[in-house]
Amino acid sequence: MRAEFARAFRLHEQGKLREAFLRYDAILKAVPNHAAALHYSGVVLYQSGKLVPAVERIRASIAIDPGIGEVWSNLAIALKDLGHDEAALNGFREAARRSPGDTKILANLAGSLLAAGHHPEAEATARQLLALDSSHVAGWSILSLALQPQGRMLEALDAASRAAGLAPERDQHAVLKAQIELGIGAHDKARQTLEKALARHPMSAVLRFELAGLLEFRLAESEAAAAAYEQVLRIEPQHGAALSQLTFLRARLADWRDRDSLVKRYRAGVAAELPALSPFALLSLPSTRAEQRQCAQTWIKPMMGPRAVPSNRALSSGRLRIGYLSADFHSHATAFLAAGMFEQHDRGRFEVIAYSTGRNDNSPMRARVMRAFDRFVDLAGHSPAMIADVIRRDAVDILIDLKGHTEGAMPLVLALRPAPIQVHYLGYPGTLGSGLVDYLIGDSIVTPPTHAGDYAETLAVIPGSYQVNDRERPIGATPSRDSLGLPATGFVFCSFNQTYKNNPQVFDAWVAILKAVPDSVLWLLARTDADPAIANLRREAQALGIAPERLVFARHRPNSDYLALYRHADLFLDSWPYNAHTTASDALWAGCPVLTVLGTTFAGRVGASLLTAVGLPELVCVDTNAYIAAAIRLAGDHDEVARLKQYLAGPGRSSPLFDTIATTRAIEAVYEGMAAQYRQGVRRSFRVEPVPKSPD
Repeated sequence: MRAEFARAFRLHEQGKLREAFLRYDAILKAVPNHAAALHYSGVVLYQSGKLVPAVERIRASIAIDPGIGEVWSNLAIALKDLGHDEAALNGFREAARRSPGDTKILANLAGSLLAAGHHPEAEATARQLLALDSSHVAGWSILSLALQPQGRMLEALDAASRAAGLAPERDQHAVLKAQIELGIGAHDKARQTLEKALARHPMSAVLRFELAGLLEFRLAESEAAAAAYEQVLRIEPQHGAALSQLTFLRARLADWRDRDSLVKRYRAGVAAELPALSPFALLSLPSTRAEQRQCAQTWIKPMMGPRAVPSNRALSSGRLRIGYLSADFHSHATAFLAAGMFEQHDRGRFEVIAYSTGRNDNSPMRARVMRAFDRFVDLAGHSPAMIADVIRRDAVDILIDLKGHTEGAMPLVLALRPAPIQVHYLGYPGTLGSGLVDYLIGDSIVTPPTHAGDYAETLAVIPGSYQVNDRERPIGATPSRDSLGLPATGFVFCSFNQTYKNNPQVFDAWVAILKAVPDSVLWLLARTDADPAIANLRREAQALGIAPERLVFARHRPNSDYLALYRHADLFLDSWPYNAHTTASDALWAGCPVLTVLGTTFAGRVGASLLTAVGLPELVCVDTNAYIAAAIRLAGDHDEVARLKQYLAGPGRSSPLFDTIATTRAIEAVYEGMAAQYRQGVRRSFRVEPVPKSPD
């Protein structure tokens, strides 16, 4: 039988899987408890993609002879591919215990520990591996990745440098080294690392993309970053992340020279399910709800799998435990909108916990938000697995994600399904794709029942606008027009949206309005005095026959000072297909009327939602022509503009849009409705009825 097994094994080594399997099977017919034949026939099944029978055979081999580390390791590999991560990790642990000198097994164990978020144990295993083989490249890389979450960045940098030095031909190690250098603020060193690696590998899309991100986000060299993204796409035309970043960056710079071709390419990529196309970037491009759903679905596909199983845990019998997950619990638009809601939650019915994954800016808003919760859990820098574990251990009943697919989001936490009910609200105007959350909170305008089929989530509709607002937002002192660069007289149109929401179609409408209102200016927002968008937009204006100086640019400033700017604005001109959201409610709160166009997507219907809730539905236009005509008419009717401002200063402030308590009670009714459905074992769209208006 020994000779027969040797022949089978030789065929296996030669890649003749079918012949090898038949010979292994013949051995097992003669000797059913032949551990090696069970093991290697299981390996053949694994190599053939038959994971379940592979696991069965390898387990049968272990039952006969549990002493061989390689067998445990192969079992773990098959279990991992089945998505049984915890069982796989235990298999690797047992393999390492049986074969402590096997570097391949130790590398697999260290990598699995790292993926599971067991960073100290991953570090110890990597060090054990490196003690056996100090030139093990993967060992140094894993050690670096295990040290970073522990805050030991200099040690991590040393380990990454060793990996890069041992394998200069592998660009991923230079990327890791550069990322750590960025993490410790050594931006110039990171750039040198990437440029040296690119000198060796000029056609590396990975290195070029990393350099583009460094130029864009850390060095503020936006135009150089755009050129680098273009180079990535020349090397790898189907690089979805580079296409996303280039398209979004061009929009942010108001650089529209190849916008039509980029939009066409983007939508073609969505249709082809090109990975890594950002659903957030798509929101500001011409697109349908169906395209936005498809893009989100493709975006999250890599993070979904067997682990994404909804919890069937019973809900709390007393107060519902509500968890809010966000990276924006600081001076950010989400906090400015929702701080009052966090404070106003009924503590008799709800326990409210914050799970913060973002930075602490030590601002008054951060302090206020921390006070607003029953418990504030700072999880910045933690892995998704660790965050999900904390939420699961806290027995949260309903987890509300406030980020969606925006910067700093943690969709992997949602994919791990740490709460029985998961909800998306406020932070992202669209669907997240199937499997991440159960419900999306909207209103009858942004998410009407006829649109339900374009959302992966079940819709929960509240009265008024979906957008909660905080009545405690202060407005600063009013600066002079001269200090802001505004003319002493003349009608002031404004649009303080971020530049990426602007586009040639919107700008053409604005130019038409400016031409019809000769003494007017358009007041826009710029990041800095050196923002390339300023020159680009002024050049566009001049090309269309408008003097460049009629475009005035405000700079970023503290929120109360920013709100004070609206006292000098006569009419806010909204953008499309992505409306002003927080910015529009800012304008209305500060007394500036907003003119919008009703779009077809969530992102393009928020303006209508806010204006309807504040009591000014007449400022919602059906199309671009009506928008242009309305802006021109209002600019010539100073009495009407004065009436609108007086309304916003009085009845508007008492409208449902700014009734924080009423919106909070509606949100709470939604949570209770979700809990009731969960207990009944059903999930269907529903709406809650208005609650009586709260006193001022």
